[in-house]
Amino acid sequence: MLGVKCLSSMSDLRRKLELRIEPEQGPVLELDDWNHRDYIEDVLAEHFGVDYEYLTEDVKSGKYTLYFCDSNKVEDIENAIAAINKHHASSQDLYETI
Repeated sequence: MLGVKCLSSMSDLRRKLELRIEPEQGPVLELDDWNHRDYIEDVLAEHFGVDYEYLTEDVKSGKYTLYFCDSNKVEDIENAIAAINKHHASSQDLYETI
């Protein structure tokens, strides 16, 4: 049963990311939980040089939202998200992070 939990946890980290653009905040990325946030923020920073401006946590759902504002060009964020989605769709491996 432990193996199934690991696979399901890995699947959650590899779910497709969807960037949206909010008129006032700019690019925004919602993540499922703390583990998903920790992994994706590390991948964005370590592999793509993309950092977010600030984040919020929805205490009820446990979801996190990353707000990029003017910290990066929208195109750089979109390219990073596309590359992450492509990697997760074509490989069972997660990105290595520190």
